[in-house]
Amino acid sequence: MSQFSKKTVLITFGRSFLSLHLARLMGAAGHEVLISDSVPFPITRFSAPVRRAFRTPRPRYEPVEWTRAVAHIAREEGVDLVVPVHEGTEILANTIRRYPDLFPGGSKCFFSDFEVEACLENKYEFQAALKALGIPTLDFALVRSQHELEALEFDRPFALKPVYSRGSQQVHKVTPGELPRGLSFEAANPWIAQEWANGTSYCSYSVCRNGQVKAHAVYPVRYAIDGTSCVTFESARHEGIDAWVHDCVKAFNFTGQMGLDFIEVPGRGLFAVECNPRSTSGILLFDPETRVDRAFFGVNDEVIVPKPGARKMLGPGMLMYGWRKSARQGNTFGGFLRDYLRTDGVIFTPRDPAPSLALPLAMGNILAEAARYRVNIPEAFMHDHEWDGADA
Repeated sequence: MSQFSKKTVLITFGRSFLSLHLARLMGAAGHEVLISDSVPFPITRFSAPVRRAFRTPRPRYEPVEWTRAVAHIAREEGVDLVVPVHEGTEILANTIRRYPDLFPGGSKCFFSDFEVEACLENKYEFQAALKALGIPTLDFALVRSQHELEALEFDRPFALKPVYSRGSQQVHKVTPGELPRGLSFEAANPWIAQEWANGTSYCSYSVCRNGQVKAHAVYPVRYAIDGTSCVTFESARHEGIDAWVHDCVKAFNFTGQMGLDFIEVPGRGLFAVECNPRSTSGILLFDPETRVDRAFFGVNDEVIVPKPGARKMLGPGMLMYGWRKSARQGNTFGGFLRDYLRTDGVIFTPRDPAPSLALPLAMGNILAEAARYRVNIPEAFMHDHEWDGADA
């Protein structure tokens, strides 16, 4: 390897296509890859670059035991970098904060201090932090009760969602005078009311070290589950988003992976809707030739970006949701079919075919999780790795 030596990397949440793609990127760069998950057959365990897969406790329900298991793997396998995927990031950061002796080598973990992670993950606290920094925001308010909901002074439609939520889960579009009834109000997970603005939606993904952006991708929201959770990704350039992200990462002195959702409103400018301080689908736009592994170790000087025109899709998600009217404004079946056929999936590659062959087995995990927790398939995929602000 050029520039720096071979490393051993542990990637969690091996059932994720993001983990699969990251494992391939790390393996192609010559690093040794380990993965972990709480389900028995995560898709990434079948990937050729993966030397070993580990079954662990469930982060959401057994955070201390899970952290102890990750620490044991890191110690026994000589891991140089632990890259948690999905909200295991916040769970691991929180548990290490509360029980530092569980993971003496916690500095090997690729995320920021828990206080930073928690602020960015909380949709209300993130907006409040932006406002304190003098960064323009959409109108927003904290809603902790039906009384506070009825007292809101919004004169235009707004989104109502829990401060800890993901994707399109529990998002209500509310028209003033037509407030929802029967909402559950939890002290640890209140709601945020946020102005519903119309404009062009974008997402960004960045790999950061000590307040510096080391790798960065921007993609418009095209095909998405209920218009919010993308299933296709196409690299774009947006200087306004680039500058916004650099300023944000510097202000929080952030280390780790960061995903941001933006909306560009005609006549008003660019606004960040929410932040995901962890791995997001933007990682899929990087291919082995970009050597994005260097960004995780902070050894590159110039920001690494995807190749121009890079396009990827989550094939199963595209097949399940992409053809629906709700997936894209003005969607037609012919347009969906054209885009599906000309976009590369992230699962199959001739250099690593086993994960695609194991897809039915891997999906069996998710069906079992859906039955176990009595949730739908999109929720089941992430359910035991979700974090809603609870302490370990």
